[in-house]
Amino acid sequence: MLLIAVAAQGQTVSYVSSTESFPNPERGFYHYSSTGLVSATTSYNALSASTLSTYRAQNITTVHRTFYLNQFTSSPISDAYLASMQTDFNTIRNAGLKMIIRFAYSKSESAAVLDATKAQIIAHINQVAPVISANKDVISAYQYGWIGCWGETYYSSQTTEFGTSDYENLTATQWANRKAVLDAMLSVTPIEIPLQVRYVYHKQKMYPNGNDRIGFYNDAFLNVWGDSGTFLVNGSAASPSTTDSNYLQTQTINLPMAGETDALNAPRTDCTNAMLEMNKYNWSLLNIDYLTANITNWTTQGCFSEIDRRLGYRFELTNSSIDNNILNITIQNSGFANLFKARKAYLVLRNTATNTEYSYEVANDLRTWREGSAIQISKALDMDVPTGTYQLFLNLPDPLISNPLYSIRCANVGTWDATKGYNNLSLTVSLTAGSTSTTPVVTTPTTPTVPSTGTTTTTTTTSGSTSTTTTTTGTTTTTTQPVQIILVSNTTIVINNLTTTNYSIKVYNLSGRLKASSTDISGLSSGYYIVKVRANGITYTQKIYKQ
Repeated sequence: MLLIAVAAQGQTVSYVSSTESFPNPERGFYHYSSTGLVSATTSYNALSASTLSTYRAQNITTVHRTFYLNQFTSSPISDAYLASMQTDFNTIRNAGLKMIIRFAYSKSESAAVLDATKAQIIAHINQVAPVISANKDVISAYQYGWIGCWGETYYSSQTTEFGTSDYENLTATQWANRKAVLDAMLSVTPIEIPLQVRYVYHKQKMYPNGNDRIGFYNDAFLNVWGDSGTFLVNGSAASPSTTDSNYLQTQTINLPMAGETDALNAPRTDCTNAMLEMNKYNWSLLNIDYLTANITNWTTQGCFSEIDRRLGYRFELTNSSIDNNILNITIQNSGFANLFKARKAYLVLRNTATNTEYSYEVANDLRTWREGSAIQISKALDMDVPTGTYQLFLNLPDPLISNPLYSIRCANVGTWDATKGYNNLSLTVSLTAGSTSTTPVVTTPTTPTVPSTGTTTTTTTTSGSTSTTTTTTGTTTTTTQPVQIILVSNTTIVINNLTTTNYSIKVYNLSGRLKASSTDISGLSSGYYIVKVRANGITYTQKIYKQ
């Protein structure tokens, strides 16, 4: 229900906050999955499309996926395994979800081999890099695993290179080897994907000057011994130092904090303290599958629904108004955390007669929309659009994928346009003939219509219970087509809409090996490939499948 009040100078809308839980990208509870240990008798455990299809109804948009590489502790990862990884990413994308990813070699402390050597791990990091890069749109975070059982960088078979267990007693060489693994991840992982480490001390030790790409995962949240080593403490019930506590707070302001509980540990795991620490340490993502006893405890104590709503960000429209041809929007973030990935906000104008839409950037980094703070957006309504009446929407899309399932929904009653992934501002403006100065921007990889620019004159009138903002406009339109990379007849790569005939093309397999440097791939075997076309200083990348 929207409460609309009309002032003499314009339109004001007050929005009603919602207590509903609903899915939003890269926040909330997540489900856990893994490939399982693959052997001669046990196959790769692929993600199930039917299972994923049920998750959004549970308000879940993220799956934690551990890729077990027990077969490859002393050899390259097979093409078949890499192809299975790509199939998983295709499945997750088709379901409208994202993944937290981790790599490990063992899932039992008693395994004969817990992990690979540093050289083999770095070789594997380079092998999976093209797959990760090709699927950066659906990867929420990449966890520093690889070393030790479960990839938790604790127990290790490679005691000479990495040490094991008590990380306070690692040698300088062992720390250097551990850092070399994390540096290798950083060097080949797209900037859009944040990394996470398990222990506070590890980041402090390896990056004493900080690193703005590395957040944290805590797989013993609210447990004894400083969350099983997340913090260095002096006893099982000791609290972390103020320095370490403040460090984790500040290092997760715009970086991911995720993980799971692993024990009932009252009163820390009870509602009051659990929510206090989630808020304190900027928690965005939490495993709903483990420990289920804590999920049950929070449900019984009555805080589960609030945790479900507040994990990560939760943007609520407060009010908006049009005054002197300026649109003002007020928003608040009532979640435990802030966005940990860059994202922009756009004002969308939809012509009520033609349904044609025009989009304008109104905020360039939503990571600044901080928890607990009022957020202000102001935008002059001097848009260069054809004459007509326009509905106004706020669009908070994913910068890498155009599916509206990945757009952010504000927590308000009656504002969500699920078909388009927009937040309806319930404001309407009428724009009439003339010319103005602001041109729309492209917010999704679709074909945009870009009007021309000019000068402007504006008037504002109020009539009855609505306000009409009148702007004189006059337009011509041009069309810009997106570059397309298409496989035709299973043999030839066709590149559409390049503005030049001077380009280079390279075709890689998922292991990152160059397989072709022409549009003819008739000689390549079946499977997935990464095509990179470079023209005018820009590289266009497309994943294709050759049957």
